[in-house]
Amino acid sequence: MGKNIGFTKRAFESLIPAQKRYRITDSNSRESVHGLVLEIMPSGSKYFRFRRFQQGKYITVSIGEFPNITIEQARHKAKEISFNFAEGLNPNQIKQEAKQKRDQEEALTLTIAELFQVYVEEFKIKIKTGERRQKSLDDINSMWRNHVAPKLGKLRSETLSQDDTKKFMMLLVTKASTSVHNKCLTILKAIFRDQPFNPFSKIKKYACAKRERILSEEEVRALLNALKQERQIYSDVVMTLLLTGQRKNCVFSMEWAEVDYQNQVWLIPTSKMKAKKPHAVPLTSEVISILERRSAQAVPGERYVFPAINSHEKHIVEKSGKGSFWHRITQTANLRGEKRGENVTIHDLRRTIASWSVMRGGSIQITSKLLGHSDISITASTYAHLDVESVREELSLTTARLLGAVHNESKVDRLLKDITKLSHEEKVNLHQAVGLML
Repeated sequence: MGKNIGFTKRAFESLIPAQKRYRITDSNSRESVHGLVLEIMPSGSKYFRFRRFQQGKYITVSIGEFPNITIEQARHKAKEISFNFAEGLNPNQIKQEAKQKRDQEEALTLTIAELFQVYVEEFKIKIKTGERRQKSLDDINSMWRNHVAPKLGKLRSETLSQDDTKKFMMLLVTKASTSVHNKCLTILKAIFRDQPFNPFSKIKKYACAKRERILSEEEVRALLNALKQERQIYSDVVMTLLLTGQRKNCVFSMEWAEVDYQNQVWLIPTSKMKAKKPHAVPLTSEVISILERRSAQAVPGERYVFPAINSHEKHIVEKSGKGSFWHRITQTANLRGEKRGENVTIHDLRRTIASWSVMRGGSIQITSKLLGHSDISITASTYAHLDVESVREELSLTTARLLGAVHNESKVDRLLKDITKLSHEEKVNLHQAVGLML
């Protein structure tokens, strides 16, 4: 039994289980994905699969159960699988090879370091298929090397008890931070996932306060003055970070091939994006000027916009510590403090332009597009509170009209009220602008 229908939640609710499982095919819709099917089991369970006829037979790849996996998520995954097939990658074969590799290991004799290495090898496979990013693996390796390996690496997996894990995780909180605790916990749960006993399974993450540090006008001016004392490449990369609002790994690894001068757009590929989809960043005239200067100084065949000082084959990096260019710049700009959290970070530049955009009346939707968030709720949870005052002002005016407190307020009256809220400098600039218009 099978049929073709447009996949919708309502259509799924009308499906009735049969004595034997049957499948329906995603079709009759603009969003339909060729090869995506839904299997309805006699029990009533519904599973998304991807089917492709290849080398004389059908190959089926499981995606997940509905409604744990939404229709939109299933279609997105089906497109990824279809792309992998086109690239000659069989997801089932990849999983089978990874499983065979795990089965070859003797779980009872593995050290935790060896378990971690198996996890890393599987992660590399996911990077090849586009499911994960190299940046994520770099972060994982850093957490393992700095916080986990020194204490747990040489221990045998079967000797680690829940009491041992609790003590270790508490040590991470006291010696490092709740953020480090949460990241290490994610890694440890993952590497023990396929083991008979996971000693980290009952440990929970801590709720971490979100960092909301943004630069004030005075701090931005101090930063810009500090950049005048830096080498041009460091000044240019920090200005690009500030003016585009993009993550540092994307800016540092920015390539000339990603820049579309004709449309004045920077096209960041999927492989560099946390949201796992390409991102188009509009380039302002200020950023275009930086790129033109960098292009004029670039050597023939140079790949990166911000190449490493001693190598044109690698891009610039920002190392932590007093020897880094960012430490030097923030020190000059007096943007460093003695306590944890007081130092201005590179990511604070991204938060600054996003926050300023919202505070000056920009929409959450536009800010979300600029930042390249996968879901607008991510943006809203961080920046929505900044838009409260503009909403409050508009609501007050509307309330006054509803209650009859304001009668026929003219545009001139409204404009005069807005002018009174301007600073002295803004009033001078407005006066000069009006003089030019007249």
